[in-house]
Formats: sequence, C-alpha cells, structure tokens
Amino acid sequence: MLQNNQDAILPAERRKRILEYIQENRSAKIEELALILDVSEATVRRDLAILATEGLVDRTYGGAVLSEVSTAFELLYPEKRMLFPDEKHLIGIEAASMVADGETLILDSGSTTYEIAKNLIRHKNLTIITYDLFIASNISYDPSTTVIVTGGVRREGFNVVTGPIAEEFLHQVRVNKAFLGADAVDIDSGITNATFIEVSIKRRIIESASEVILVADHSKFGKVALAKVCALNQIHHVITDSAVDESIIQELQRSGIATRLVKPQSI
Repeated sequence: MLQNNQDAILPAERRKRILEYIQENRSAKIEELALILDVSEATVRRDLAILATEGLVDRTYGGAVLSEVSTAFELLYPEKRMLFPDEKHLIGIEAASMVADGETLILDSGSTTYEIAKNLIRHKNLTIITYDLFIASNISYDPSTTVIVTGGVRREGFNVVTGPIAEEFLHQVRVNKAFLGADAVDIDSGITNATFIEVSIKRRIIESASEVILVADHSKFGKVALAKVCALNQIHHVITDSAVDESIIQELQRSGIATRLVKPQSI
C-alpha cells in the first residue's frame, strides 16, 4: 500500500529525492532507487525520464548519472526551493544570526537567501537591498526595517530584476554585509554561475559590501559552472552544511575564509 501511495501522490517530492541522491552519489541504479523510495521500477523510470528531459541527469543502462552539464543548467526558482530544504533552512538561520539590528544588507537572489530573509523578521532597523522579488514581497519584516528593490528588467520564471538599472543602483550603495548565493563553488575556479545574466549584479554586490558571506549547500561545492563570478579570496565567510567534503573545508580555512557548518538531522 505504501508503494502505491508514493507512486500516486508524491511525484515532485520523489523526483527531488532522486535528484538529491544522484547529486550525492554521481549515479544511481533503477533498482536501488526503487528500493530506497519504496516505489516500483516503472515509477523510477518515468521520474528519470522527466529529470533527463530537464537536463538534470543523463540516462544510462539501468539507471542514470548526474548530467555533465547539470552544473551549467539553471533551475527555475520553484525547482531550486525543492532541493536540500533542510540544509538551506539551517543555513538561513545561521546566516541571520550574523546580522545585528541596524545593519545594511544586500541579499542575493535564490532559495538559500530566501531562507535568510525568513529569519530576519524579528531584527529591527535593517535596510535590506535585493533584486529578488520573492524576497522583497513574501516576507513580513519588522515595521522598522526598510526593504529596497533595485529596479531592473524582470526575468520570467526567476523572480528577479536584472540589467543596467539594477547594476547601477548597486554601484551606488555601500552596505555592512552581503549574502551571496552560487550555482557552483570550486577551490581553484572560485564562484561560478550557470549563466552570464546575473554575474554582473553579483560582482556589484561583492564590491558594495564590507563583508561578503557565501551561503551554499554542499551540492554546490566541487563543481564549476559556465560564468565566473569571483575568486574565493573575495569572500570573507562561508556558511554551508556538514556534508561538504572535509578537504574542501580545510582548503577554505587555509585560505583564511571563516567557515560555519550546519548539520541537518538527516546528515
């Protein structure tokens, strides 16, 4: 009965778990996924076909592997929010704990920075600058907090505004802290993005902040995407989860980057 219920009512959650598993292990067999999820192999095949169509995995005989271009594949906002929600939630709590009342902040776009915003609702007298429309419009901040949206051209499906207007606005401001997201993080290649569209904005964010804090779950590390944002020596702090490879943490610390790890119960 459990198998039939899972097959019928949880397709989105099931595909999220499949993708997380393949991201963790780089590959998976249909039989093992069916066993782990307690569903039929036919269900797994259908889910893998959908993930392959979205460019997230490549089908292999009897299973799938993480797509070679997956680090350069830009997920839509709702899809990003589905991945590693527990890790992002805890990263958001940890990041918000670094913020003092009265500070000025820039929040990058993304599902992890959204979790930060959710945990700033009790802070007072903040000035929050963002180009993420979801962050600006879906959080009930304290009345003493000011939220500023940069302006720009709306990107359909991504809940952000981009372009020269946003970039020029960010060029004109100076803030205490900036919380930066990433599509991929690599010790040698630095922070990279799936497309060039938001790279200039992210660079402006870095230039505008006294402290730059990278917030990224473990799935982003050890990967390189298409467009270079910055070198890691432009980052002051990293907040991630404890599933990141220990060698990466050691490299970050050797580079003088303060690192904070959160630990979800599932890890």
